[in-house]
Amino acid sequence: MHKLLRTSAFVLLGIGAACANAGDQPSVSNADQIAFVSIRDGDAHIYVTDGKGDERKLTKDGTNNGQPAWSPDGKFIAYTSNRQGQPKIFIMNSDGSNPRRLTKDNRIEMAASFSPDGKSIAYFSRSTDTPVVDLRITEFETGKSASVAANGEDKGPTAPRWSADGSKLVFLAREGRYNEIWVVNRDGENARAISKEFNKNGKADPEFSLDGESVIYVADMRGSMHLVTTHLTTGKTLDLTPDSKAVNHGPRWSPDGKLLAFASTRDDEFNTAGDIFVMNADGTQIRNLSKDPREDYYPQWSADGKNIVFTSLRTGTAQVFAVDIDSKTTHRLMTNTSHDMDHTPRWLTIHQN
Repeated sequence: MHKLLRTSAFVLLGIGAACANAGDQPSVSNADQIAFVSIRDGDAHIYVTDGKGDERKLTKDGTNNGQPAWSPDGKFIAYTSNRQGQPKIFIMNSDGSNPRRLTKDNRIEMAASFSPDGKSIAYFSRSTDTPVVDLRITEFETGKSASVAANGEDKGPTAPRWSADGSKLVFLAREGRYNEIWVVNRDGENARAISKEFNKNGKADPEFSLDGESVIYVADMRGSMHLVTTHLTTGKTLDLTPDSKAVNHGPRWSPDGKLLAFASTRDDEFNTAGDIFVMNADGTQIRNLSKDPREDYYPQWSADGKNIVFTSLRTGTAQVFAVDIDSKTTHRLMTNTSHDMDHTPRWLTIHQN
């Protein structure tokens, strides 16, 4: 695996094996609040920062915690914790108070994602005696759970993503040797793989367009990784980086849907160290925002679309930075000598429109 893509597996090493390898949970919700995972205290813990020096540790010592996901109103954080001996989905208030299990199931659970209305949480789950992974949805207030994708395929590691209207979910599921991009309706109907026609290699990093009509994802081109969109109705697929011989990954649409942020090795002579880029949604006008000889990866938009938060190894450890997309000014959000990563800015904008 290219080292640009190893962060998700590193974040939850202490949690151990679950329904899939540990994965990033890019969540959405307000640029002045960022949840992130740090191993500065030995175990993996969830912190919240305002990016200006105010940092609060939310989880307790003696446990490993990761994959934080904001609720749309910013009042809650869902996360994965091993505090009961195996990975489970927990919910806590945004100040760290009142941590509690999402379900009472005796199942392995990982990679939570709040629905846009905040009423449900999607996640991956499997029983302790079978490798079969389900995509499940639990109603936040009632605790009622149901599997919406139980096709027997392994799923993850990245968390399922909701469409903006909450009607669909997109996720990774393994078919044979490789992951494909799957879409399913909220009620479990019309589950289908949408990426198999592009090529037969592995896929990653799916996300819906803001109108829910298309999905962008990463396609393995055997020697490079391209950013690809597939229209859900027509099936038309467009390679946004057709001439790239680089590793491109982590595509994220801006709040207004006009730009795409992504990480890429395209400006590195040896095709090993990545920078943060933006381009128009149609793949034109690609700009390097963070040019640095060390690796920059995992971009996430601020709520106002003016900044991109990302992880960088430029200090020698994984640290979280932000870059202004107009001035290209970069600043470090946290300062310590350990690893801070798996960041999830609050982003309310998409749910208010």
